[in-house]
Amino acid sequence: MVQIPAHRRVLVVGAHPETQSMLRDALSAPDVGDLSVGGSLNGKNLASSGVQPSVTQFALVSVEMGLHVLSKFAEAQVTGNPFVLVLIDGRSEDWEVVRDLVESLWECDQTLRCIFCLPPDRASWPHRLVVSRPEQWAVLRSPFLGEEVFQLACCLSLPFPVSGETVFNGATYSGENGCHSISPSDIHVHNGEAATGALESTRGELAASRYYVDNIFRSMADSLLVINADMTIGVVNPSLLNLLGYQEDELIGESPGLIFGEEFSQGAIIENLLLQGSVSGVESSFLTHEGQKIAISVSGSMMQDLQGQFQGLVCVAQDITEQKRMEEEKLQLNEQLMETSRQLGMAEVATGVLHNVGNVLNSINVSIGVITDLLQNSMVEDVGRISQLLDKHHEDLGTYLSQNPKGKQVPGYLGKLSGQLKEEKRVALLELVRLREYAGHAQQCVAAQQDLAKPSGMTEPVCVAEVVAEALAVNQEMLEETKITVIQEFQEVPQLNVDKHQLLQILVDVIRNACQAMESVARRDLVVRVKLIIGPPDSLCLEVQDTGSGISPDDLTKVFGQGYSTKYGGRGLSLHHGALMAKNMCGALRAHSEGLGQGATFFLDLPGNFNFPGL
Repeated sequence: MVQIPAHRRVLVVGAHPETQSMLRDALSAPDVGDLSVGGSLNGKNLASSGVQPSVTQFALVSVEMGLHVLSKFAEAQVTGNPFVLVLIDGRSEDWEVVRDLVESLWECDQTLRCIFCLPPDRASWPHRLVVSRPEQWAVLRSPFLGEEVFQLACCLSLPFPVSGETVFNGATYSGENGCHSISPSDIHVHNGEAATGALESTRGELAASRYYVDNIFRSMADSLLVINADMTIGVVNPSLLNLLGYQEDELIGESPGLIFGEEFSQGAIIENLLLQGSVSGVESSFLTHEGQKIAISVSGSMMQDLQGQFQGLVCVAQDITEQKRMEEEKLQLNEQLMETSRQLGMAEVATGVLHNVGNVLNSINVSIGVITDLLQNSMVEDVGRISQLLDKHHEDLGTYLSQNPKGKQVPGYLGKLSGQLKEEKRVALLELVRLREYAGHAQQCVAAQQDLAKPSGMTEPVCVAEVVAEALAVNQEMLEETKITVIQEFQEVPQLNVDKHQLLQILVDVIRNACQAMESVARRDLVVRVKLIIGPPDSLCLEVQDTGSGISPDDLTKVFGQGYSTKYGGRGLSLHHGALMAKNMCGALRAHSEGLGQGATFFLDLPGNFNFPGL
């Protein structure tokens, strides 16, 4: 005999709160004596025959109309607590939505029964009340009697009988003594029922699993593309369709080149997938329905069957348009920062240059004053007076010079005058040499500023030693004021193809920082080295070592950060700008120090792009 299942779960979809309350009251467990389901079968009363069906209890779960109905239904199947009956409020104005929902539920469970609650007025019913599986649904008019709802729910929630199966067979009951027996055919029925139940359970699990996987595909934020073994598109998800503006039937069966464009035809992505088995984070682009390119990051893998045969490719693409935009914006901001830092550096250098030139002009004025005073007080005019005196006595010049008391003094005075004029000449020449040196110093300062003012980004063959000399010349005034001893250790290196402007500005800033770091120490030595690093690949290293205040270990990397400075009132831009320019030249600016009070060394590493004119 088939045991009527108890604790049957019922899913109530979209019902009005009043309707839900009526359903809960109607489907609550009644007294056994009032149970009317199958009260008599084949003229036999179950109570009198001794057969006591178990009291049916219904567990109602309410959910709003929408896609989450399927999710709730599938979740119940996966957890092993499936719904045996679905009650749907059929008064919805959009009957097509209700019908599609029911058909989707039947795809998950082919044995599911449904009850449509409809208003009593047929004029408000759907125009065409058509649903497949007519044996698995019924209409319930509202308002309704609780007994008829309970009876209808009990009948529709019974399991499907196997073909030829009889749930209650009159031959198995005896009305004489209230006893009943089980015939061999009933045993066959039970075995068939068990097999059918297992089959239906398996089908339900498969349907739930398929819905679960489909739900994953539909819910993916990234674009999913499955390419068949014949290199045609097999599966796409809604995210990809929304991104590219296609309908599903426009892509299924087409070549992936339709959305990958030239990159697919060139075979780079497919070749990597076939050779490596999987790829991750490959930048490519999609073509939308309107032909617009969308930057994507593609990850994929190759599908194989149990025998290792190629079945297709699975690709997941992420739209990186916003990421690319942010990278471009970051690049532009970085360029603006470099330009701003460059202008600030130029202004700082220009201030130093003007200060140096001002000092040179002061020195020039001093030398000019010395020469002016020398010429104003010069005894060269006495030569003219002696010439006039000798011309006056030209007829008796010998007698005048030998016998006249004044004439006797002329030869001695001429000797002294000659010595004085020679001294004036020496002093004048010395001041003129100094003027030339001062003018040359000013010219170097101006030339250095002109080099800094040139546009950056242009490489040219330069002599590194000459660039170092220019950087020292720009800082000459500070070197002299702080009485720093400069030691130059240069190896013989070929000309280097480099951006001279950036190289000069880095050296100027590093040397200036070294001078400032030695203002508070007694020993002030600045060592500048040029080293050739033999590779491969060959490279060049410029070192600026000072005996200054040193750098703490925590600050060795922080000193290159924007706005970070260990000096009072410092803006923290020069080293940050220098690090950016070094990176722009494919090099690096780094620092080393044993600690505070131990001095510091800055290293500028540059690739060995040497220039050999004869080759």
